[in-house]
Amino acid sequence: MKEGLDILYALQQKDDQLKEIENIIKEIPLKIKELEDERDSRSDMIEKTKKKLHHNSEARKKLERDIAAIKDKIAKYKEQMKKVTTNKEYQGFSNEIKFEENTITTVEEKIIEKMVESDEIMGMIREAESEFNKIAETYNQQIKDMHSNLEYHKNKLAEETKNKMELRTRVDAKLLKAYDNLYVKKAGKVVSYVQTDFCGVCNIKIRPQVLSEMIISNDVLICESCGRILFKKIVGAGEE
Repeated sequence: MKEGLDILYALQQKDDQLKEIENIIKEIPLKIKELEDERDSRSDMIEKTKKKLHHNSEARKKLERDIAAIKDKIAKYKEQMKKVTTNKEYQGFSNEIKFEENTITTVEEKIIEKMVESDEIMGMIREAESEFNKIAETYNQQIKDMHSNLEYHKNKLAEETKNKMELRTRVDAKLLKAYDNLYVKKAGKVVSYVQTDFCGVCNIKIRPQVLSEMIISNDVLICESCGRILFKKIVGAGEE
């Protein structure tokens, strides 16, 4: 077996491995962002419910201010009643006071409704917070694990890049130059590992003559279909 192609194929495998690691490194931050968004969306639901509780509280305060204003109005009517000189005027103020007192009753009923609604909202918040705390713990652990995984693959990338550089020093200079040129043109897939009589990359059948030359010739052979360097291990030469 030609030692040069053996090493070149090992370089191709190393580049394939590095590309896989780089893809993982690119994907992990996206997955972390997805988990963070899912976790935070649950938190947003709690915040929306709290805002609903705040609006409820503000509405109750307004109703209480309305009652205070009505009571002030009633107090003024009563002061004015002391100064009236006719029954008609007195009856008019009495009717106004009665109307305003009925209005207070109506507003008080609304306040009670808001209080009941407030209790319901607070119950929803407690349940949502309890559920979120359990879910957030799971999400946070997954995110932590992914950060650890990211760090592992970054270290792995650095380690395997060093191994690749050492491997490149063992490749024949002309063969390495051809590999680098094809690497750009062939999207990183330069060497085609031939297991049967088909190209391992484009899967086109290789002519019998080319297959024979791969065994007996010292020349570097190229796939006639995809233009990649053909590599075949020879069974019986101490290799499988």
